[in-house]
Parts: sequence; structure tokens; C-alpha cells
Amino acid sequence: MQNTCDLYTDKKSQFGPYSAFDNGACGVEGCADVYKKYGSVVGCQHIPYNTGIFAAYCEQPGCGYPQWYSLPGPCTGKSFNEKNDQCKIADPGGFCEEVTGERDCTYNVEDAGEVYLDELYKTVTKWFTWDQFCETQIEYNNKTDYGIGVNWWDGIYNPAKCRDRYNKVIAKFKEKYPEKPPHLTEPRCDFYESDPKDYFTMTGSGFSRTFAHRKMY
Repeated sequence: MQNTCDLYTDKKSQFGPYSAFDNGACGVEGCADVYKKYGSVVGCQHIPYNTGIFAAYCEQPGCGYPQWYSLPGPCTGKSFNEKNDQCKIADPGGFCEEVTGERDCTYNVEDAGEVYLDELYKTVTKWFTWDQFCETQIEYNNKTDYGIGVNWWDGIYNPAKCRDRYNKVIAKFKEKYPEKPPHLTEPRCDFYESDPKDYFTMTGSGFSRTFAHRKMY
């Protein structure tokens, strides 16, 4: 990725503001003004490390802050079923084959492979058909901190168990894609204006680590 000179001149950052896209449309107030001013810039946002369903469940120091990225596609203000050729010409987004940093050419993405939860669950529990699973099982209950029929997420805030889950995902990826690197360098998010103001300690949903640590594993 390479964002526009207009962004760097104004903000002195490599990344722009983060924009959440729902059903293909940017739902953040003012995002249309951002793209009009700076072009289709890639955004980023820091999110909490100690609370919330998207948090990295580990302790500071030594825990990398999780980050979100936004990559604007064509017709940023319209949902998927409203995107047409006319709006794609007027607002092409930032995806391109050879990134230049122009307003309509800020990033390129490619498929790196995937690991399915199904592939991981099969190694830790009796396997069910989805009909059986939905009737009798539960992947994870954040009030009890364990699943029924699936124990993959048990101890979800436990740093050691989190590391074990991570290692199993990496091992499965290596097994499926031995020719690909299992890790890529994380780009540093250097934009803070669109962060939740309390992101270091408070923002997020679900139970906090304090609650989870009272559990016995």
C-alpha cells in the first residue's frame, strides 16, 4: 500500500483515518469527505488489548496492540447491491495492480490462504454435523468461559491457552501451504485521530480480563 501525498502533507502519517464498511458502504460520519480530500486512502485504527471480543487476550508488556485496517473499494458510499458501473467510474476506490500512491491506486491485495475453524475443531472435540451441533452444542459461552461440544475457546482470556490456539492455527497453515510464509510483518499504524479515545483500557464488548481471571482453568 502507498497512500497519497495529500494525506502525508496534511497529517504526516502513512495511514489515514479508519472507516468501518457495512455491506460494502462506509458508515463512518465524514468518511466521504476524507476520500474526497485525500483520495482512497488506506486507514487504520488501534483497538483495545484487554477488553472486547476482538482484543488480543494477553498481558502488557509484551502484547502487540491489535489493529484494524480499512481498504476503500469502489462506490464507498453505496452498499453492494447499489454499486453500478456509473458510480465505479466516479469513485473507483483504491485497489490497483501496480500501486502508485495516486488517489485511485493506493493498495493491492491477494489471497494468502485460509484456515477454517472446522479444521481446528476436529482436533479437539467429537465432530458433529451442523444440524446436530446447533441443536445440542455451543462453541463458546462468555458467561461460563467454555463451550459445549467444542473446547477450542475454553479459557479465552488465558494467555497460555491463547498462545496454544495461535500455534495450532500457524501449524495448520504451514500444513496446508508449505510454500508460503506463516508470518508477515505487521505494518505500524501511525494514525490515532480515529481511535476510540479510551482504547487503551475501556472500549470493547464482552467481559473484561478481570472477570475472566476469576475463573479456574
